[in-house]
Amino acid sequence: MSLKYFKYAFIITIIILIIAGIYIIYIKDSNKTGDTYTANKEKRTTQDINIGITEFDTINPILTKSLEMQYITKLIYEPLINITIDFNIEPGIAEEWSKLDELTYIIKLNEGKTWQNGDKIEVEDIEFTIKTIKETNSIYKENIENLEKIEKINENTLKIYLSEPVEFFEYLLCFPIVQEKTYNENTPVGSGKYKIDENNEEIIKLSGQNRKITIKIYKSITELYNNFTRENVDLILTKNINYEEYIGNIGFEENLIPGREFYYISCENIENIETRNIINANINKEKLIYDLYKKRYIKADFPLEYGSYLNAENNTKEEISNSKKIKLTLSINPEEETKQIAEIIKEQLSENNIEITIQNYENKKADLILKKQTVPITPDISIYFENEETKKEISKISNIENKDILKQEYEKIINNYYKEKPFISLYFNSYIILHNNKLKGDFSGNWYNIFYNIDTWYKVI
Repeated sequence: MSLKYFKYAFIITIIILIIAGIYIIYIKDSNKTGDTYTANKEKRTTQDINIGITEFDTINPILTKSLEMQYITKLIYEPLINITIDFNIEPGIAEEWSKLDELTYIIKLNEGKTWQNGDKIEVEDIEFTIKTIKETNSIYKENIENLEKIEKINENTLKIYLSEPVEFFEYLLCFPIVQEKTYNENTPVGSGKYKIDENNEEIIKLSGQNRKITIKIYKSITELYNNFTRENVDLILTKNINYEEYIGNIGFEENLIPGREFYYISCENIENIETRNIINANINKEKLIYDLYKKRYIKADFPLEYGSYLNAENNTKEEISNSKKIKLTLSINPEEETKQIAEIIKEQLSENNIEITIQNYENKKADLILKKQTVPITPDISIYFENEETKKEISKISNIENKDILKQEYEKIINNYYKEKPFISLYFNSYIILHNNKLKGDFSGNWYNIFYNIDTWYKVI
């Protein structure tokens, strides 16, 4: 009996040892596989990316007229004051700023800011930049057209004097600052996150912390599209809503960013507020965008909705029926695009008992006036209103420096807009970011800067 017992015990022990051995080997192999997988996973991603452009003119941030280069130079050159993704302002090279009166501002530079060559950023660099903008055909000339004089207070502080009051002047200090000492060199030194390693007519190489960006310059859109489809570049920017005719629609992703062109209909010549609201309720903005722009324009409910002033609770559309016949005139400029917009609006409104007569000329006294306005960098909304009292009220509010109070006052105007509809918001044009499926990250941005979240981008390789 005891022999049997020991025999069974011996067999069971052997079985246990075999199972344990298999288990240990399996675990080790699994760990090795897991380690290999993790290592491979790490090797399969890179922070380095390639961007393709066509509109190259110069790397000089003051002189470039290229939209693509304006975005790229924002990686290299900092402004006094930055514009955030929701169109607020934040410190850049300037650490603090204050409005002393309607014509005088004081700016204090961040003492820790340096140029990429190690030199300290000085007040003289600010003075030089502004002087250069004034003396050249720079796109930033309008930013400082009312800037009359600069006075150096000390090594880190300056005063700015204006020739006349400018609403939200701080927003206009978003132009890039350049170093006087290196301005005339082939690659002026910057102060931003990325520095220029190489710069010629075919390629620009940038380097920053843990990332290299290669800007590949092409002579034509066709060449750019071909290199994008071949994955020689990871990302391109286009305003062409018909891009798929050239590159198809497979192997990449699309991100739409609201552009600077705001389309709307002024209707302040219509005194009856109910009529204004009926018209607004019966215009199908989504169908307009679908019919004209292949769903690649962005519906608008207010020109500031991309920023931080819109009260989202108002972002609704009330259904309003119309039983009586309404006859109105719609004035447009003679451009082909506006004619197409007008015809679709006419058709939509006719289905709801509203008869539209299109006037193919600009008539300030028409019931409805189709307009397109370039959105300013400042949160100025007075340009969309015709009523002079409203314009004066908005101008008065714009002098409020406290952001919370300013937002409250703007919300009152916006709430009133939704009730009275002095104009009907239609849509924004768009900038289209296309990136291949290997490039991942957050591609949200605005028309001022598409690279806000570039630190989140990575490429699977």
